[in-house]
Order: sequence, then structure tokens, then C-alpha cells
Amino acid sequence: MKEGMEHQLNDWRSLIMMRSMFSAVSGLRAHQTRMDVIGNNIANVNTVGFKGSRVTFQEVFSQTLRGAGSPQDGRGGTNPQQVGLGINVASMDTFHIRGAVERTDYNTDLMVNGDGFFIVSDDANFLNRSYTRAGNFALDQAGNLVTADGYRILGYMADENGMLKSNIEGLQISKATTFDAKITEKVGFEGNLNSETKVSTAGNTVSGDVADTDAVYIVKAHPGQSGFIYEINPEFENTVARETTFEVYDNLGGIHRIKQVFIKTGNDPSEFAVESFYIHPDGSMYHAEGADPFTGVNPSIGFGTNGRIDTGGTTTLTLEIGETLTNGAGPVNFEIDFSKLTMFANTSTASATDIDGYKQGTLDDFTIASTGEIIGVFDNGQRRLLGQIALANFKNPAGLEKTASNLYRTTANSGQAMVGVPGAGGFGNLVPGALEMSNVDLSREFTNMITTQRGFQANSRIISTSDEMLQEVVNMKR
Repeated sequence: MKEGMEHQLNDWRSLIMMRSMFSAVSGLRAHQTRMDVIGNNIANVNTVGFKGSRVTFQEVFSQTLRGAGSPQDGRGGTNPQQVGLGINVASMDTFHIRGAVERTDYNTDLMVNGDGFFIVSDDANFLNRSYTRAGNFALDQAGNLVTADGYRILGYMADENGMLKSNIEGLQISKATTFDAKITEKVGFEGNLNSETKVSTAGNTVSGDVADTDAVYIVKAHPGQSGFIYEINPEFENTVARETTFEVYDNLGGIHRIKQVFIKTGNDPSEFAVESFYIHPDGSMYHAEGADPFTGVNPSIGFGTNGRIDTGGTTTLTLEIGETLTNGAGPVNFEIDFSKLTMFANTSTASATDIDGYKQGTLDDFTIASTGEIIGVFDNGQRRLLGQIALANFKNPAGLEKTASNLYRTTANSGQAMVGVPGAGGFGNLVPGALEMSNVDLSREFTNMITTQRGFQANSRIISTSDEMLQEVVNMKR
């Protein structure tokens, strides 16, 4: 009977020591998991858009050896007696705080400065969506804006008029994109006409034939060409305040050179005659007259004593239909505004500074604004909206599930994606030419590594000590 009692006692003590060993094993397992997370954080210390994680622990449950007792009959109450049975991982939290900024100056590198995720997809219908903070994008052969793994960046494309469409799709920046030509309708002049220009005493401002030499501009025949060559008469050269040329455009983007001269006339010392010439590609010229393909009024403009335009502020010129001029593009009618010209005793600088037409252009470059707008820069000097990058946000970003390649996907606890554009509705602005780097704090990770190592080491000591105690129990019966 004594031997049976000793055997039961040894079994009880062995069970207690096995309990401490199992608790220590759970501690080893939990600390190993924490070390795995720390190792992953440190491995991704230079990963674009990476968000660090942490592991927290919790006690699993406790074995109650004796319940709590309430005070009664003069005796005080007693507390429960419980023995814990180890630990478990309570949570693995992802820190969705912004990482450091790395400037790259590459126009497809983007960073979200605030809340929001880029939306990417590898589905032809853009329905299978993932989300990322890594903005190291590039263009593929077709001009698609893609991630390093070929996922297309989603947003709103614009039509040929620069108006954004309502549906989300893959963004494309194609070098084949063109900008249609626009006919010139208005030309604005600015600058000064020298008030000290000599007054012309010539009989005409522009001669009508070769024999007419009593004019500021004389003409000589130009056989085989499309018009005449008009030259300034040296005798009246000092009566010309300004000669300037500018270009206008027809419906097909054809370029046409116009020359305008400002001659101080004898009618009024504050009056200038404006003569217009069309310069043909072969060098010959048409004077703006009713009989020529180039027609219009050659006005006189007058200035007041304040040096500002007083009379004759505008005129209209027309390039008529003709194969030698517009090549089938139709007539070009444009208005010239002289109202911003001045007349002071200073150098003549009058020039056409505001011309609203342009030729056809092809995409030369592009920029991305902080609002996500992709602006195309065309070789005709024009700019047009090509599209806008979309962002997504979630009620609980920490509930997103990491997949691979810096991507996340939604879960039951993240909530559905709320789609918007940068800089509006609570979404952060974009920082073009920069990348968001990892938000891992190495000093914190190394500190956590030390405490995790110590926790693992201490739990291993529990196992070795419990083993020694079990050995003592075994040695009691010798």
C-alpha cells in the first residue's frame, strides 16, 4: 500500500512538471513566431512601400486548483488558485503608417502622402483588384502604366477632348497619342511702336506694280513664282516703325506665314498704317488685297496723347481656298487685335504674342500632378489631360491581407474599397518622382529581437529545469 501511494505521488509530481514543460514549449513556439516576424521586418527594411508588423502575446487559459471563497462566519474570503498553461499569439498587427521618402525624379515613381492605396489588376476586365502602397511603376511596350510584376494601374482615362470617363480602367500613356490641329481664329499683338518714327511722305504705302517707286514698299516681278517680292524702299526706310512675322494655322494644321509692317503715315503724327503680306513658301508674297488669295483690310491705327490705342483696334484677314495656300483645308479667317499696342518714344517691339491656333501634335512627354492627373505634353506646344490615377481606402486598413509583391487584398474585416482620387475626399496627395520606403524602425526591431531572444532562452531553461526535476523524481525510487 505504501508503494502504491508513492507511485501516485510520483505521478502527480510528474504531471505538474510536465505542465510547466508544456507551458514552456508554448512560449518557445510563440517567441519563434515573433522572431519570424522580426526577421521579415528586417529583411524588408529597404522594400518599397513595405509595412512592418508586430506580434503580441496572450495567456491561453489557466487551470483552477481552488475556487474563490466568500467571507462567512467570521472568516475572510479566499482568492482562487490558478496555474497558467502557457501563451499563444494574440495578434499580428500591420503598421499602416507612412514610411520614409526617397526622391528618384523618375516621372512614373509615385508616393501617396497620406491615406490611400494604388489600385492594380491583372484581369482583362479590371475586376480582380489588389492594392499597394509601392509606387515604383513603369510603362510597358503598349504604354500601359504597370507595376514591376505587370499589374496594370487603374484610374480614369480621358477622351480626346480631355474629359475624364466615369469607369475605372487600366491607365495608358501611349506615344501614339495625337493632338488634333486647331485653326487660328484670333491673333493678339502687344508691344510698342516708336513715336519718333519719321512720317512717310510717299504717295503710297505699298506699290501696285513694278513701275511704282513712290511707295514705302515697292514690288518687282518674280516670274514663275506665286506672287511678287515686296521690298522696302530705301528712301522711306525710316518711316517703318516695325516689321514682324507670325504664323497662323488652317484646319489641317498647315502653317502660313504672315508679315505685318507698321508705317507712320502723313495723315496724323500719331497714326500708323498696318500693311499685311502673306509669305509663300517659295519666298514670294501676296499683299492683302481683294484680288489676291490673301484678302483683308489694311487698317490705320491711331494713338491718343496717353500713348494708348485710340482708333482702329482690330482687323480681319482671310486666306482664301486655293491649292497654293491651304491645300484643301478651307479658308482661314482670323481677327487681329491691336488694342494692347502702345506708342512711346522707345524701341519698337510690337509682335504677335497670342495666337490661338496650332498644328497637329504627337505625345512628346507627360507629367503626373499631385492630384493624380496625367498631363500629356505634345510637340505642338499643347497640353491635354490623359487620365487620372485612382486611389482606394478602407475602414480598417489593418484588416487587409498581404499576398505577394507588396500587394494587399480585401478581407471580411477590412471593409470594401472606397474609391476616389488623390487630394479629395480624405485621400492623400501624390508625390511624383518619389517613393515611399519601408516604415520598419531598425532600432525598435533590434530591441524586440533582444527581448524575444531572452524570452526564448528563458523558456528553454524551464524545459531543461523541468527535465532535471523529472529526473529527480525517477531517481527517488532506487
